[in-house]
Amino acid sequence: MIKKKGMNPALARMTQIRKDNMLISAAGKANMIISLMVLHDKFGYGEKRLNKFIDEYQKQLDAYNSGYVESVKDFTDVLKEECGIELK
Repeated sequence: MIKKKGMNPALARMTQIRKDNMLISAAGKANMIISLMVLHDKFGYGEKRLNKFIDEYQKQLDAYNSGYVESVKDFTDVLKEECGIELK
């Protein structure tokens, strides 16, 4: 955690949480952009299919964030069982 001299510990913690959340958000946005570029450049997705992908991606993310999906392992298990894809 980053602490500034004389900063209240609670404020320092809140500042670090805010910075962490900004980094997570930036990583998520970068992941989305890279995914969209691959789908467009390599698989010919246009505006309509890219928007469908964004909508479905958001639904999966919402399911995870709401607790409907317990962990990322649930996603990896489905990919392994249904598609034979195993990410390590």
